[in-house]
Amino acid sequence: MSEHRKRVLFLCAHRSVRALMAASLLAARAHGLWDIWNTPFQSNDHELDLARQVLGEVNIPLLTSSQTTEPNFGLSWDEGVILCSGLANT
Repeated sequence: MSEHRKRVLFLCAHRSVRALMAASLLAARAHGLWDIWNTPFQSNDHELDLARQVLGEVNIPLLTSSQTTEPNFGLSWDEGVILCSGLANT
């Protein structure tokens, strides 16, 4: 990681593919300015195909080798983005 890049974590409250989509959008727009991480997601092939299709419509590829991690003590990020549909109980 470059000393100049800040670390950002995208977290989806429902473990959907949203965190990966958001990470893909930032990666495409920021061109290497951020060290991008996202939480693991639980989705099926259909959801991944839809995510690829939606991002493909704006010429943005879905990240294929994103950095994934579970948030825990000892790890830190400069920024955090929580993605939620509004239906989360937490």
